[in-house]
Amino acid sequence: MNVMSVKLIILGLLMGGEKHPYEMQHIMRMRKMDKFTSLYKGSIYFAVERFKDVGLIEVSGVIKEDKRPDKTLYKITDAGKTEFQELLMEQFTKEEQFYDPIYTALVFANYSDSRTIANLIEQKIKYIEKKIKVMETSYEEIKPTVPRSVHHIYIGLIEHAKTDLRWLQSLKNDALENRVGLS
Repeated sequence: MNVMSVKLIILGLLMGGEKHPYEMQHIMRMRKMDKFTSLYKGSIYFAVERFKDVGLIEVSGVIKEDKRPDKTLYKITDAGKTEFQELLMEQFTKEEQFYDPIYTALVFANYSDSRTIANLIEQKIKYIEKKIKVMETSYEEIKPTVPRSVHHIYIGLIEHAKTDLRWLQSLKNDALENRVGLS
């Protein structure tokens, strides 16, 4: 995950009020953000320190509990709010090309055995079918607890996966009919 995305996530979470890094992780888990981001536990703590050092966030307090480590609370600064708005607008306008490794393989598929290719595609189909079920289940779990904008993320992810599934099924059929070479 790039620095801009990490920054957007952490600043965005703090736009909702002060939080400690563990709470940020918890919110991300509850919203099942692992389905569409790749922000790891260690990177949250590292990023929080970096963003504090550059003035985007600041310590707002410490929670002390018996027999538990202290939890440092952070809040977003005015500079952080400005940065958040700029990042948010940039993310909405950013265009990124998607590359799937299968595209490169397909260019040379005519040099391989069609049955083998069909079997490999079948494995991808099973993976996508499982992925769709997991995303649909995750979506149903988070539906009542997240903003409408998050609903659109899941709907988009599910629809993209269904499109991939249809495409892979068509590709598999071509491979089974030995039509992955020149037409």
